[in-house]
Amino acid sequence: MIFPRVLWLLSGILAGAAFAQPRHEYLLTLENPKEHFLKVTLTVSTSAKSGFVDFALPAWAPGAYQIANYAKFVQEFSACNERRESCAFQKVDKQTWRVFPRTGSKEIKVSYRIFANILSDVESEFNEEHAQVFGPQVFMYAIHQKEKPVRLRVEGLHGWRIATSLEAQNDSTFFAPNYDELIDAPLEIGNFLEAQFEAEGATFRLAVHGEEKSGRVNEFAKKLKKIVTEQIRMMGSMPARQYVFIWHVDPRAEYYGLEHFNSTSIGMPHGLGDYGSVEGWDLYAGLANQDIDLEYAAHEFFHLWNVKRIRPIELGPFDYTREVYTTGLWIAEGFTDYYGYLTLVRCGLWSPTKWLRLYANIISGYRKASGWKFRGPSANSLDVWLWNYGEGEQGNLSRTFFSYYPGGNLVGLCMDLRIRHETQNRHSLDEVMRALLQRFGYPKPGFTEEQFWQTVSDVTKLQWEDFRRRYIEGTEALPLEQYLSFAGIDVKVLSDTTAARLGLSVREKNGAVEVAEVEFNSSADAAGLELGDKLVAMDGAEVTMENWQDLLRRYEVGSNLEFLIIRNQRIKQLKVRMGRQTAIDFDLSLAGTATEAAERLREWWWRSHAAAQ
Repeated sequence: MIFPRVLWLLSGILAGAAFAQPRHEYLLTLENPKEHFLKVTLTVSTSAKSGFVDFALPAWAPGAYQIANYAKFVQEFSACNERRESCAFQKVDKQTWRVFPRTGSKEIKVSYRIFANILSDVESEFNEEHAQVFGPQVFMYAIHQKEKPVRLRVEGLHGWRIATSLEAQNDSTFFAPNYDELIDAPLEIGNFLEAQFEAEGATFRLAVHGEEKSGRVNEFAKKLKKIVTEQIRMMGSMPARQYVFIWHVDPRAEYYGLEHFNSTSIGMPHGLGDYGSVEGWDLYAGLANQDIDLEYAAHEFFHLWNVKRIRPIELGPFDYTREVYTTGLWIAEGFTDYYGYLTLVRCGLWSPTKWLRLYANIISGYRKASGWKFRGPSANSLDVWLWNYGEGEQGNLSRTFFSYYPGGNLVGLCMDLRIRHETQNRHSLDEVMRALLQRFGYPKPGFTEEQFWQTVSDVTKLQWEDFRRRYIEGTEALPLEQYLSFAGIDVKVLSDTTAARLGLSVREKNGAVEVAEVEFNSSADAAGLELGDKLVAMDGAEVTMENWQDLLRRYEVGSNLEFLIIRNQRIKQLKVRMGRQTAIDFDLSLAGTATEAAERLREWWWRSHAAAQ
């Protein structure tokens, strides 16, 4: 056993040895908050043989699979040497600056300002209230030198504190072993509320910007402790000595969350732990705001293993200059979704009723969507760079793309239930995750798709070729009712499948009734109705936002009707034949006639790993 003081001295010696080699020095200065500028100075060593050194900002950020072009936030770039003599530079592409050191220079110092005025999970904000520093947007790197150790110093704090998972030398100076880990540790700087707790030998910090009630922070920290304890015991070990939850409570934040190496940044528009009901979000219908808080926390913390330590091989080391393609996001994000929800039931923060309600909502969304009929989970993962998280011009992706979050979640559900059912609870998806960590966990290279399936087969002793062909690479509908029955869960159809359905939604625009969405393969689709069409009349009756649903109720399945529309400033007539409502709304419940084997499977599936030890 190493006594604490000896351990402290040893860690100091090791840290000193790591940073004795040449390192990159970052100085982050908080300038005038009213102008929202962060100033960065980066100092790197150079040699007499160096003709030039290229500096770049990432075009994207790990965990957010979209091209962000962070260089658009840069201004006033300059370069000099250790004698403060200016160095020539030129911009060689949208995100790269080439600096030419003076003869005899030992160092290059580049300085620039970053405009930081957006509160989100993938951008930075600096104002009179706080500074949220998102590394990929703020810190440049010297190309081909990302492996060098890093020291970061922050100036201009004026009494503010810093929350980050970076290793601290003091209150304003931090170390990282390389650039990747530097930018994978956001900083929250301000007078935030916080709570700390210990769990499974690690220290956890909850730093909350925007929350005014410290009692809420302390109460939420108690719930976080249940979440992290459950997941650590399921995975077998805690891979970090400390972990930081950075939370932003702000009406502008909407909902966001992004995983980092030993931390996460989460945004909510309501007070932490608020019990108000969720409005306007089908996924969480029937749940409370606090349920979203807990689910985001459970999801992002599980990323500590899944994607940060267990990852598709393409996701590290990172090429920040362009898109990085992988077919495995349905595992990285979908399985994380699955375990986020499952954790909350296992640790008692959600009742089984809440879990059943949530999955009823997920299944409804799945059955309403058409994207999975065009792309399976592998293809949806590969094409994430087209999707851009549903923002901006989407082409036809609203019909042909299905998010790997719910898609991979439902795959994880089916795989886990199949494994437990066919092995009589001897094996589970939990065991698969632990095996992936052991075989491929960081710092080992990540897994290939073939290695993933081989691990699944090795652990479960089951054949997966057919499942993979049909539901992962193919586009067959997942047999959810069958798999849920293995756990004694009934799926009840709430939709009236005898009712007529047009398959159309509308919105008001400039006083007109405009088509907002046309469901794939619906009656409206077959009739040729399109997004943006203005509905004028239905069988001669004027259509308004107030009466259009009442007009539709006049028609039965198989009825014919005629729409008068305006498209491209021209009047058109379209004939429509009313179709039948499909099963798109569901309720999940525990079956009253479940077999003993199904009840035993569900008991083992939902049992707490923390309580079992």
